[in-house]
Amino acid sequence: MIDSIIDPHFSNRSFGFRKGKNAHQAIKLAEQYYEEGYRTVVDCDLKSYFDTIHHQRLRAYLEEFITDKIVLKLIWKFLRSGILDKDTYVETTEGAPLSPILANVYLNRLDRELEKRGHRFIRYADDFVIYVKTPRAGERVMASVKKYIEEDLGLTINEKKSKVKCVVQKAPHF
Repeated sequence: MIDSIIDPHFSNRSFGFRKGKNAHQAIKLAEQYYEEGYRTVVDCDLKSYFDTIHHQRLRAYLEEFITDKIVLKLIWKFLRSGILDKDTYVETTEGAPLSPILANVYLNRLDRELEKRGHRFIRYADDFVIYVKTPRAGERVMASVKKYIEEDLGLTINEKKSKVKCVVQKAPHF
């Protein structure tokens, strides 16, 4: 399976759809951040994430992990295979239907960017939280992360579900 090739390269702060990772571990890390004094959270949700993954970018990201051209070709065919909606065939040009591993490959770029910036974060599928010390820092982080997500990853932050908030309890709600 390709996950055994790719998963070891994922961030330790990514918990969704990964063997050996779970929500309890994410909560434990959130409690650690809280105890360290990081009590403001930049809570982000990606709008229609699984439906909007950019296929060309995903293909390039996959090539970093998989060198077998046949496997890459099969994944590409899977992505481009389309869907059957009742009796109507709909061509797919973006999205990663039924593939959490491919979704994690795409968001691995976000994880690495957050690590590079030195952020304390937790990602669970398309939801992620970044822990900071003040609401002002949270607003700055929200703006810069939003810009990165939209410009570099070609995704959209769900404005209705994303916000900066002060944490009054230790664990996040995913």
